[in-house]
Amino acid sequence: MNSELFRGTRPVILSTNPQNPYEGRTFVWAWTQWFEQIQGPSGNVAFSPVSSSEKELHKWLRQQGILVPTEIDDEYAETVRQEFLNQVPLYPEAPELSSEEPFGEQNPWEDVEHG
Repeated sequence: MNSELFRGTRPVILSTNPQNPYEGRTFVWAWTQWFEQIQGPSGNVAFSPVSSSEKELHKWLRQQGILVPTEIDDEYAETVRQEFLNQVPLYPEAPELSSEEPFGEQNPWEDVEHG
């Protein structure tokens, strides 16, 4: 992600298990948005927006039965921060500027991907 989006702020990293963040859930506060770090089965990392305010985040956490995260600032936090800042957006440009055709509807019998 472009760090300009955060107006010069440094994303804050929080964990539901600050003693062992690898075992807890990780959240990132970046200027006006809370994100949760999601790690895929192959080790890939994504950040999913979960809230736009701390109050909203705490409500969502209670609904999910998740412990309130604590700010961490260690090697793990720096790794997460760099992963967050170095994300590649899924849609880097507006569709009208893209040189690729948008996805179209496909019937179940039309397997255009595996043709």
